[in-house]
Amino acid sequence: MASWLHTTVLATVIAATAAVGIASATLYINANTPTPKADRLPVVADAEGYLTVETREDGVSILNRIQVR
Repeated sequence: MASWLHTTVLATVIAATAAVGIASATLYINANTPTPKADRLPVVADAEGYLTVETREDGVSILNRIQVR
């Protein structure tokens, strides 16, 4: 095989590894900070037919909007 092909494959692997490293680092920068208390559910113009269910655990509150019709 030609050396240019080896160089291209190696450069692609290095670039992909760097891209994945940068992308995953941004996920961990704010991993330990709590989110501000606000309604993060999507706004529904007509909330009729929906039920909001809250599940609480130690330090965690999860809201789920469920369609009942």
